[in-house]
Amino acid sequence: MKIDKYVFGGLKTKKEKKDLTEFFRHETTAEYGGYQMFDGTRTHLMHNPEELSDFIYFLKSYEKKKRKKIRNFLEIGFNSGKVNTVLNKFFNFEQIVAVDNFTADISSTDLMANLRRKNLTLICGNSDKKETLRIIKKFQPFDLIFVDANHEYMGTKKDLSNYCTMLSDHGILAVHDIHSLEYPGVNKAWNEFKLQNNFMFKEIVNKKYYFVCGVGLAIKKP
Repeated sequence: MKIDKYVFGGLKTKKEKKDLTEFFRHETTAEYGGYQMFDGTRTHLMHNPEELSDFIYFLKSYEKKKRKKIRNFLEIGFNSGKVNTVLNKFFNFEQIVAVDNFTADISSTDLMANLRRKNLTLICGNSDKKETLRIIKKFQPFDLIFVDANHEYMGTKKDLSNYCTMLSDHGILAVHDIHSLEYPGVNKAWNEFKLQNNFMFKEIVNKKYYFVCGVGLAIKKP
């Protein structure tokens, strides 16, 4: 297999998306649909490969449809920064703001690597704290917000409520683990958000593997 197989340009074709999915399989464990064996660490992507590639493909298609580049990105739940770096690869964000309390076990080597080569403002703290919100508001509006932090019901509910107001027109709020059996609170908060807010909604879900995640998308109407 040639190494250039996984050097992606703009993800313009379904074949490129298929190749990207295959690439992600090498970056996660079998429980998520990947090729790695879980070794007790959190050095792998905790995403379903199909869902993550479908998510990126949708965002690229959305950019083309709206003729609007996704420039300003907010990530609630940075972890080691792997997903942040993957998304930045495809969108080359002008500005990235991320927040994490760094209480989970992560690889310090991965973290240091994923802080580099991007215009990143990283905030250490809980996403629902007043000081965190005060700082993040200075950078709004955001074209893309990805919520993957507190997986309890009230924590997710607060994140959705607090950060949906910081979207730009046609901005996208993405939520990870909306169908995870491990985190039923995320599903509950997401379903309530859909009922209570006038957004356009889409869900990306793959149920083929042991861990079901799911990505929910709420698109702000102008």
